Amino acid sequence: FARFHPHWHVLVLEGGFTKYDRFVYLPIGADEGMLKVWQAAIMALFLRKELIDQARVNMLRDWKHSGFSIESETRLFNKADREALGQYVVRGATCAEKIQYDPASDTIIWTASPKGFYKGKTETFKGFEFVDQLVAHLPPRRVQLLRRYGVYAGKVRKQWQERPNIYSLAPESWQKGHPRESKIVPAIPQEKPETVQVSDAWSKLRKQSWARLLQKVYEVDPFVCPKCQGTMSVVAIIEDPKELAKIINWAKQQEREQPVAVCARSPPELALV
Repeated sequence: FARFHPHWHVLVLEGGFTKYDRFVYLPIGADEGMLKVWQAAIMALFLRKELIDQARVNMLRDWKHSGFSIESETRLFNKADREALGQYVVRGATCAEKIQYDPASDTIIWTASPKGFYKGKTETFKGFEFVDQLVAHLPPRRVQLLRRYGVYAGKVRKQWQERPNIYSLAPESWQKGHPRESKIVPAIPQEKPETVQVSDAWSKLRKQSWARLLQKVYEVDPFVCPKCQGTMSVVAIIEDPKELAKIINWAKQQEREQPVAVCARSPPELALV
């Protein structure tokens, strides 16, 4: 119950804002690719701090189960789900409903949630032992374990009242405590025709990020031809699994060296030399 289990709970917007505060939807996925980048970053950090050597890193990479995992299937479509997950992220190590204290034996019985991983399993601790295990989950003084980035960063949150499009998407409870004043709200500039195609620019940016991730993880530039070393570009993206399977099978067949039949031919004509 008190084992060392480092992990993060992250609330992420499926998209981002343009410079005109227009929200662009971008679905989240590709957990496997993100997992490799995350694992490589953590291993590089340990190497820089000399907490691990390269031999151990190579061994961990060869393991079938690396110990790293990402789960992004949870979607929060209503206010109740967002509040429940938010409270779970900021909650303490346990709650009073799970603790039963027996003063006669100075023991504490901790009961897990019936719907959780342990399915109502109980564990018995001595009084001071339980306090010691509980305190281990508390962060040191003045250490913040919650981080906010992007539109949720403190510096940006102070500008919400001055940015109508973002203000309209803010939580209702926050809007009640921060009424918007019309005099401080600047006019929203009209987007120019060349900036309307946000999806195309965003798609180009995603392709660049995708290429950088592949180059960082596999140390291979996907835009360089392995045969002629020429520069390549993305002309289309195929997402149909059946079509992808056909392409992979064709590539495997091309890897097999086929015997080349050499047939006799006449010498070249002088007019063609």
